[in-house]
Amino acid sequence: MIFVEIQQSHKLCKGIIVKLDPNAEYPFFSEQDIKDLVTLKGVDEIKGMSFSDIKLKGLEKRVLKNRLIKNCQVFRDLSGNLVVSIEQHRPIGRLLGTKTAENQILLAQNGGYLTETGDFVPLSSKFAARTVILSGGFFSKQQNIKSSKGQKVVSFLKELQQNSFWKAQVAEVVIDDDSELTLIPQVGHHQIDFGLPEDASIKFDKLKVFYKTILPLKGWDRYKKVSVKFKNQIVCE
Repeated sequence: MIFVEIQQSHKLCKGIIVKLDPNAEYPFFSEQDIKDLVTLKGVDEIKGMSFSDIKLKGLEKRVLKNRLIKNCQVFRDLSGNLVVSIEQHRPIGRLLGTKTAENQILLAQNGGYLTETGDFVPLSSKFAARTVILSGGFFSKQQNIKSSKGQKVVSFLKELQQNSFWKAQVAEVVIDDDSELTLIPQVGHHQIDFGLPEDASIKFDKLKVFYKTILPLKGWDRYKKVSVKFKNQIVCE
C-alpha cells in the first residue's frame, strides 16, 4: 500500500474534473468557473503537474474564497485526474442595502443573499436566485444572523421557501429591530402584520382564510393591512 501511494503521488495530473452541486436550485457556477478558481484563471496551471507537488488542501481553500461556495473537496482519482467537488450555499432571501441620512449603506454588507446557514454572501454574476426580498432594521450592521433570534428568522424563511404558494405570493419580508415581520404580497395592496417568526404554519393557515373567504367577499382593494400576529384572530384594517 505504501508503494502504491508513493507511485500514485508521482503521477502527473491528466486534467481537472469538476463536480457541481447536484442539489443546487440555482446554477451559480459552470465547470469553467470552478476551473478558473482552481487555476487562478490559468496562472497556476495544474494539468501536467506531479501530484506530489499539488497541495490539495490549499486548492480547497482557494476555491472557498468564493463565498457562494459552502464546501469544497479536492482529490485525485485512479485515472490521474484532479477532481474538484463543490457544494453551493442555499439562498433563502435577497438582502437590500438601505441608506442612512449620511447616504451610507448599512445593511448586510451592501446587499447580497441570506443563506440557510444564516450567513450573508454576495450576489452571483451568473444567475439571479428567485427568492424573497429582505429588508428592515434587523439586518443593520450585522455580519450574519446566527443568534437565537436570527435562527428563528432563518427557519421562517426556509418554511416560506418550501411552500410554493407563499413563495410566489410574498414579494418582500420587512423585519424590524425586534424581529417582527411585515409581509408585502405580490397581489393586493395590503400589508401583512405577521408578528414574530413563530408558529408560521398556524399564521399561514389564518392567512388562507383571509385570501379564500374574506377577500372574495370584500374585494382585493378593501383592506390596507391584515394582522395574524395575535392568537386565534385575524384583524383587518
